[in-house]
Amino acid sequence: MVFILSKIYQILPQRIKNHPKIIELVQRFNNNNKLRELESHYQMLDLIFSSCDIKATGVMRQIQLLSLELLRLFDNICKKHNIKYWLDYGSLLGAVRHGGFVPWDDDMDISMLREDYEKFVEVFPKEIKKIDALKDNIIISKLTKPHHNFPNDCNELDILNNGTFILFFQCALKKPFVHFDVFPKDYINDEGLTEGRNETQTKLQAELREKIESGYWTFEEGLEIQNSKMHFTKEKTAHLSDAIDGLHNNIHNRIYKTEYVFPLKTITFEGYEFNCPNNPEEYLPLIYGPEYMHIPHIALDHNTVPFVKSQYDNDKKEIDKGFEEIIVLLKNINDNFM
Repeated sequence: MVFILSKIYQILPQRIKNHPKIIELVQRFNNNNKLRELESHYQMLDLIFSSCDIKATGVMRQIQLLSLELLRLFDNICKKHNIKYWLDYGSLLGAVRHGGFVPWDDDMDISMLREDYEKFVEVFPKEIKKIDALKDNIIISKLTKPHHNFPNDCNELDILNNGTFILFFQCALKKPFVHFDVFPKDYINDEGLTEGRNETQTKLQAELREKIESGYWTFEEGLEIQNSKMHFTKEKTAHLSDAIDGLHNNIHNRIYKTEYVFPLKTITFEGYEFNCPNNPEEYLPLIYGPEYMHIPHIALDHNTVPFVKSQYDNDKKEIDKGFEEIIVLLKNINDNFM
């Protein structure tokens, strides 16, 4: 254990080695021979993680900075049309814990109430079509009819979703590939707050996808049928949850108190202000548990880095050029958005 921790310490960046908390820790353990107090690698890594400002580097950081500009475009369009949203899941966690991206996160997660979501799905593609310099490099995907996605082909999203068409809204830049997800949320009537809700909703979502893809239901009629079974409503109630068409890969829905979300407030994310739930400290534990401020035991990404590298045949100069050009383009669009 001592040997392994020593090796970890040796490869740390100098700025982390020189961090006062790390120096204090090393001195205490060296002086008192108490390295055994660290039960595992996890504890040392968690200390570093929680004490230092760690950012991604290389292609991962380029993906994040490009995603940031895509998020700014999303925010500009929402403001123009008075659409309310909030950062969610990993993006909200990153804002609270890191002031920006989780170091290994490679996409953006956003949520909206049903009313705003339906409006967004209509206006966002129209706004993108107005941007001549960008529209041909944008993929927008939402399964509303069997195997029908708009406004164009979505092979890249298909690859990242393992060939499974999703129900919620995704938007991506084709090259270099970055994307964000928009998840609908629905209010729940009190009679829908049952113990078996998660299992039921997961089954209803699978049925919804199957019957839409087979042509048995249209998206609209299928969603209405399943929402009725789950006691969802557009009227404001004391609780809301992940919508049936907002679940992915059989992730169970979570129930949130409405007061945790509204009224929305703002949070700093990579130097910009975006909307977030009213009470992230109560909201995030419902998703990640009470230890959400600590390093997770498993860190997941969406394999975007290898996919982007493959788009440029692993040519670093071409990768750098591709990111620089599109980031400059998006910055100009965002700074002059009307």
